[in-house]
Amino acid sequence: MMKILTFIALCAVTSAHEISQLQVPLYADPRREAELSCHFRMDDQRLHSVKFYRDMYEIFRYNPSQTPPIRLFNVSGVAVQGGECLAASCAVRIMPPPLAGRAAYSCEVSTEGPKFKIARQTKHMTVVAMPDSDPVIVGAPKLVKPGEQVLLNCTTAFSLPPADINWFLDNELQKQEPWQRTELSPTQSGGLRASWRVLRLSVPPTASGTLRVRCEATLRVEPPVVREAVTTVTVYSRTQLSKYVSNRGTIFERGLKLCWTLLVILNFVSL
Repeated sequence: MMKILTFIALCAVTSAHEISQLQVPLYADPRREAELSCHFRMDDQRLHSVKFYRDMYEIFRYNPSQTPPIRLFNVSGVAVQGGECLAASCAVRIMPPPLAGRAAYSCEVSTEGPKFKIARQTKHMTVVAMPDSDPVIVGAPKLVKPGEQVLLNCTTAFSLPPADINWFLDNELQKQEPWQRTELSPTQSGGLRASWRVLRLSVPPTASGTLRVRCEATLRVEPPVVREAVTTVTVYSRTQLSKYVSNRGTIFERGLKLCWTLLVILNFVSL
């Protein structure tokens, strides 16, 4: 028994370099084909087969000694579109299942006897439909007063899974009130949905200068996808606001006086 285990371990070590590269997209859109490719090096060995797996399920097999040499297996929700092999590589095209999730994709290369060496590599692919754009913030005024409250809305583009939205004020996460949870649109083709969430922004009574408001939209997949939008609002103190309003009034009054003067001159010239 010990000799058999030692033989298996040696095969694993000696065959570790047979697969030179396994290419699996980190993300795959369920509306588009994804291509997986496996590049291998045979040295002096004869190729017996190349297989692709999704988790534990075989989805593709290439055996050059059989007719036809390529077989496709539509299992576990994956629609295998086709595949081809060259002397040192195989590629398979799949249509990912229309559900957000993460799966392991493996390539297995085996040789003919008497050594029967097997090389295997695995990478993960996450099914996700990326939003076409960053989220959009609506309702942010350019000028606010200390203690003022304003309502902002953050809306995301359609995605799968739908985005979860959080608000930040100067990088501080804002507490979510019961009526401010993330809302979802009706489902679109392919299971995509848009998200939006309202923020009741309470300007601190002691605030001054500018406030940085950020909307962060996160797709809860592995690894997570994060898109964000940022806006700034200017806070005027009561003294500054009064001065601002008074300056606007002074400019307006000066304009009226100038217009009146011009009218008087024009009337005088016409006489």
